[in-house]
Amino acid sequence: MNKITRFDCIIVGGGLSGLTTTLALSQIGLSVAIIDKTPIEPANSRDGDLRTTAISASGKKVFEALGIWDEVKTTAEPILNICVSEKGSKGFLTFDHREAGLIPMGHIVENIKLKNSLISAIKNQKNITLLPNSGLKSFSSGTGHVRAHLDDESFHTASLLIAADGRNSSAREMANIKSTFVNYHQSSIVFTVAHTKPHNGTAYEQFLAGGPIAFLPMRGNQSSVVWSEDTPVVDLLLELSDGEFAAAASYRLDDCLGKLTLTGKRRVFPLSLNYADTLIGDRFAMVGDAAHGLHPIAGQGFNLGLRDVANLVEEISRARRLGLDIGSPETLRSFQASRRLDNFSLVAATDGLNRLFSTNNKVIRAIRHNGLTTVNSITPLKKIFMGHAMGTLGNLPNMLQGRLP
Repeated sequence: MNKITRFDCIIVGGGLSGLTTTLALSQIGLSVAIIDKTPIEPANSRDGDLRTTAISASGKKVFEALGIWDEVKTTAEPILNICVSEKGSKGFLTFDHREAGLIPMGHIVENIKLKNSLISAIKNQKNITLLPNSGLKSFSSGTGHVRAHLDDESFHTASLLIAADGRNSSAREMANIKSTFVNYHQSSIVFTVAHTKPHNGTAYEQFLAGGPIAFLPMRGNQSSVVWSEDTPVVDLLLELSDGEFAAAASYRLDDCLGKLTLTGKRRVFPLSLNYADTLIGDRFAMVGDAAHGLHPIAGQGFNLGLRDVANLVEEISRARRLGLDIGSPETLRSFQASRRLDNFSLVAATDGLNRLFSTNNKVIRAIRHNGLTTVNSITPLKKIFMGHAMGTLGNLPNMLQGRLP
C-alpha cells in the first residue's frame, strides 16, 4: 500500500485563491499540502498573457500580511479614481481616492506577477508540500480527519480539506454541495490596449445594453479591458481585425483615452453566476470561485475570495489558539457565518446591476440615469459605496488589516 501522509490542511486548486490560502495557513504554523493538475511552478515568460486582476485596498493588505506586496507592486498600477457612466446618457458617477483618505482605492496587478510571487514565497516555506500534476479523485471524512485520494493513486489525510478549484469545482461536486447556476448568455472579451492619452490612474466603466466595458489602468499608457456583450455580438466582434476592434472599443468609451492599439491577445470567457448553497461540509470548506462565481460587472470577484481566505484563516487561527479542532463543525460554522452576508450581498448586487443595465426600457433607463446622478451628488452615500469597493467597511479580520492572526 502507498504511504499515507498527514497534514493539517489540504488545498485543492493552484490558482490565485488556492495559492493565497496555502501561503497564509503555512505562515500561521500549519502543515499544508496543495493539489493541482498542473505544475506549480513560476512561469518563465508571459507568453502574451497580459491578464490582470483588480486588488482592492483591503486585498492589498492581505498581500502585505503575507510579505509579498513589495514584489507585486513593482508592476502594479494604483486606482485613484473610478468613473461610471452609461452610453447615451448624461448620468455619471465618479469616485475620487482623495475622499477615502488619500490611499488608492485599489491596484491593477498582472496575474502572472502575483502568481509567481505567491509560488516563490510558497517554495520558501518548509511546511508546505506541493502535489502537482495530479487532481483530486475522491475524498471521504472520518473521525478526526479527511482522506484525499489523488489521480496518481496516492492518499493524504488532514484535519480539513479546502476547495479553491474554481467555478467548475470538482471538490464541490464530490462534497455533494448544490449551487445556483444562471447563464447570462453573455461573454467577456479580455484584452490589453495602449492609448495615446494618459489614464491618470482612472478606471472607467461604461454601461451598454449588451453589457459593460471597463478600462482598468496599467503601468504606462496602457489599460486592461473587460468588454462584456451578448455572446452572439462577441462572436461578431472577434471577426474584426485588431484595428477595427480597437476602434470599436474606443467608441464605446467615447474615445476618452485617444487612439487604442491592442498589445496582446483577445481572450473570451462565458459569463454566468454560480453560487453554492453552503460554504462548508464535513471537514470541508470552500473559498473563491468554487463558492461564488460572479459577473465581472463590479470587478470584485477575486476580492470576495480574498475575504473568504482572510476569514477562514482567522477562524482556523482562533481554533488553534483555543486548542480546538480546526476542522470541527463549530470552526466551520463560524467561518460560514462570517461570510454569509458579504457573499450574498455581492452576489445579489452584481446580478441585479447586470439585469438593471442590460435593458433599453425607457422607464428603467430614466431610473438608471437618476440613480447615478443622485448617488454622485450625495457625498456620504458615495463614501459608503467606496468603502464597499475598497473592502474597508465592517469588522475586518486581521489579514484585511495587514497582519497575520
